Amino acid sequence: MVVRFFICFSFILSTIYCFGQINVDKMRADYAAAVKDKKLCETNLKTLEATANTATEKGYLAAYQILWAKHMGNPFSKLGQFKKGKKLLESVIIKYPDNIDLRFIRWSVQTHAPSFLNYSRDRLRDKQFLVHNLYKLPNPEARKIIYIYLKDANSYLKGEHIFSQTELAELSK
Repeated sequence: MVVRFFICFSFILSTIYCFGQINVDKMRADYAAAVKDKKLCETNLKTLEATANTATEKGYLAAYQILWAKHMGNPFSKLGQFKKGKKLLESVIIKYPDNIDLRFIRWSVQTHAPSFLNYSRDRLRDKQFLVHNLYKLPNPEARKIIYIYLKDANSYLKGEHIFSQTELAELSK
């Protein structure tokens, strides 16, 4: 009887643990769409708020916090939400400066942040980091998602922020 109890208890704990994990690939894939899809942004934000533990998960939590600001109406609330996400993102990058997802998130946020927020100083450094390190991301699907995002960004980038053909070739490895 005691053995059955422990087996059932272990099964329940492992089930809770497995279902409590975040699908980072989904968060990464949904990232671009969440800019325009309020419900998707809210759902992913709630999931991340409840269970984000790793550096990458916390980075996507910060990203979705920043994206959520776009869906808010009150300008003061928007600014507060943006600052909350920015603070989290910067604190995680300080601890994990070589995390490719974190640098991608910061690059994308700084690329799209309005100039009055004065949040763009790391764009070129993050761009170069991504060009030289994206191939190190162990998940090929993750590399593909980030590569497509960066390649598509060229249509609205200007000057030194544009990815050259050589840089795009390096990113596609």
